[in-house]
Amino acid sequence: MQVAEVVLPLPLDKLFHYFIPKEWVGSVRPGMRVLVQFGARKEYAAVVARVLETVEELELKPILNVLDEDPVVLEHQLLQWSWMSSYYMAPIGAVMNAALPPGLKLSSQSVVVLDPQVLLPKEVELSDALFTLYDSLRNNQKLSLDEVRSILGVKNPMPLVQKALEQGWIILEEELKKVSKAKRRKLLRLTAESLANLDAAFDKTARSEAQTEALLALVNDCGAKNSFVDRKAFENQHNITAAHSRALIVKGIAEEVEEVDGTTAAAAPQTEIHLSSVQQEALEGIREGFTQEKPVLLHGVTASGKTEIYIHLIKEALAKHKRVLYLLPEIALTTQLINRLRIHFTVAVSHSRFSPAERLAAWRESVQNDHPLLIIGARSALFMPLPDLGLIIVDEEHESSYKQYEPSPRYHARDTAVWMSSQNGCPIVLGSATPSLDSYFNAQKGRYHLVSLLKRFHTAPLPELEVVDMLGAKQRKEVVGNFSVELVDAMRGVLNKGESIILFQNRRGFSTYQQCQTCGHVEGCTRCDISLTYHKGPHKLKCHYCGYTVPPVMKCSACGGESVLHYGFGTEQIAEEAAALFSKARVKRMDLDTTRGKHAFGNLIQSVENGEVDILVGTQMVTKGLDFDRVGLVGIMSADNLLSYPDFRANERAFQIIEQVAGRTGRRSSRGKVVIQSLKPRHAIIQLALNHDYQGMVQKELAVRQEFAYPPFVRLITITLKHKDQKLLIRGAEAFAKSLHSKIGERFLGPEFAPIARLKNLYQMQIIVKVDKGSLGSKIRDRIKKAHQETLLTPEFNRIRALFDVDPNS
Repeated sequence: MQVAEVVLPLPLDKLFHYFIPKEWVGSVRPGMRVLVQFGARKEYAAVVARVLETVEELELKPILNVLDEDPVVLEHQLLQWSWMSSYYMAPIGAVMNAALPPGLKLSSQSVVVLDPQVLLPKEVELSDALFTLYDSLRNNQKLSLDEVRSILGVKNPMPLVQKALEQGWIILEEELKKVSKAKRRKLLRLTAESLANLDAAFDKTARSEAQTEALLALVNDCGAKNSFVDRKAFENQHNITAAHSRALIVKGIAEEVEEVDGTTAAAAPQTEIHLSSVQQEALEGIREGFTQEKPVLLHGVTASGKTEIYIHLIKEALAKHKRVLYLLPEIALTTQLINRLRIHFTVAVSHSRFSPAERLAAWRESVQNDHPLLIIGARSALFMPLPDLGLIIVDEEHESSYKQYEPSPRYHARDTAVWMSSQNGCPIVLGSATPSLDSYFNAQKGRYHLVSLLKRFHTAPLPELEVVDMLGAKQRKEVVGNFSVELVDAMRGVLNKGESIILFQNRRGFSTYQQCQTCGHVEGCTRCDISLTYHKGPHKLKCHYCGYTVPPVMKCSACGGESVLHYGFGTEQIAEEAAALFSKARVKRMDLDTTRGKHAFGNLIQSVENGEVDILVGTQMVTKGLDFDRVGLVGIMSADNLLSYPDFRANERAFQIIEQVAGRTGRRSSRGKVVIQSLKPRHAIIQLALNHDYQGMVQKELAVRQEFAYPPFVRLITITLKHKDQKLLIRGAEAFAKSLHSKIGERFLGPEFAPIARLKNLYQMQIIVKVDKGSLGSKIRDRIKKAHQETLLTPEFNRIRALFDVDPNS
């Protein structure tokens, strides 16, 4: 008897067993999907983890169907899921859900059907809602529960559906969701030969006026960087026939590649990159680290040319017929980097903003094709099938965006990539201008191989930093809105030279809160213990945690006072003030509110690269490795926001952000300038940043971390307990802490209420466990789970939700 041990796409921390019917014995393999029944009615596509042989006749449910001819999940991925589940204390089903593209996660959904065998008796009186359901089913034959919910306008349609079931005129049937097909499009651009000799290209079209016009349009749309354009959109925009585009391709003037939802099927001609002597030395240092089989930490200052070194390493890996995984912290960065890398390689792109069809296409491309491939993406790209993995690059490795917070698994992509490197025996490079203290500490201890690249590529020196005392400036009335006169003067000088400006403010919206002048009450969210942010565009107060919105208040909701003012400022207000100060400047924002659309990042970055933006106002998105030529000035509007965050990493993060955003300026020949506005200009971190003193920051912060036992000297596990009943939560947390104390002693802090004590109508308490680096973390995790089972899974407390976060904020 053969038994399949399977992973179900449910938040369950165990594997399940189903027997394999005779017709499929021998054909079911690990990594294939099989259709199984779970519970009374539901059906799921489960992934086979193992196939077991047993002589016992076990009472198991059978596999209903085999969905794949070949595995869609590879062996190394199953190992990765198991490790992530264990290390990050996450149900393996949650890992599977995070890993698989939606197109591979089939599940059944209940469908309401009018029973054709039953005529509705005349004596049955239907309510208005039930009559609406009955009438809709007569017209539509069948409706999903989501459609019933929409038609009836109710949050939970099940009571009405149950009533109809009891009356006997509907039935439920199970139906599998369909998988969407991937989209394909064709991209067009000039060949390298045509770009080098446009006169010769136009000679080839001299006999056809239409072809010449098509070539002119293509030259204009591709721009100086010869970027790809969508062929269909290009033809529609310029009224060009397909025949004329094809003629340009046949004559060797233009080249065409097919893109399968983000995965180009062909690379552009290879272009040679020449490294400087400093870059070449760094490249040799990286190769030395590879021979030692250690992760390599590349500490390269901003604009030092790390990407060019990566390109050399990628070429070497692809030449060995290996795959390469290139991780970036932000989707925005993939947009800019893809164009640079497509000059050299075939690139597959994977990130969470792809449609289900796009993600499925990229996944199948990676599984089915064995050719060398460069896969680039944000943190979720590490779940991709990566056979013959030959190199991993984690760019901007210090970024907190590599950490997944919600939902589970709460993994860190950088640390998972280091595990993958060790597991696959492939080299890994972690690159940053401001490495995380964790990685730098590992390099100091010899666990990582450190390579330094401390000179900028284009000989331009690091930018000049100037700090403005905003408290003194306000007293002297040398402030215009939220701008110091020093910043305004610097902006004017840069704009007069035809250069652009980046203004960084780490809060979006217009103002950060509304406060009553009579009683001091701050308007807060009704679901969370947090103030509401005012957004001027939609004229709403909004909670950035749960999405709750209300109109701005005219009267205080606490005392009825009519003197309610706005305080604080976000990117929306800064953009408005910048536009007022410089009426001729083109101002745009880069924050979550302006980049929600799938192509919003790319379109905005393209605008900046094309010189269509003079002042770019943004949140942390503008700090993360973007490469713009014309930026002559960076303004940090309020450095104090960075320094006052209640987290032991606040100083490290503040230094990194200041250095990173400063690195966006002066990236070519002239020296850039950074103006930092602060109420605490003498703060140690600001002074260290003024001198670009990364080593000083490392020494200062490591001394504090060691004194108070924080990472990198220990590991942290944060346990967050949630419930709507505050008193029950307190009792449950105390019971859990007591059980935990009996198992691990005094290695934890708490329970205490979380920094935001109530979130989405749930109260939150936290326990922080400190695990010594030398101890066996797996044993500690097992004991934590045991304490959880003994207390929070009992009838008294089983409604308290427990979230485990291993290496929080790392």
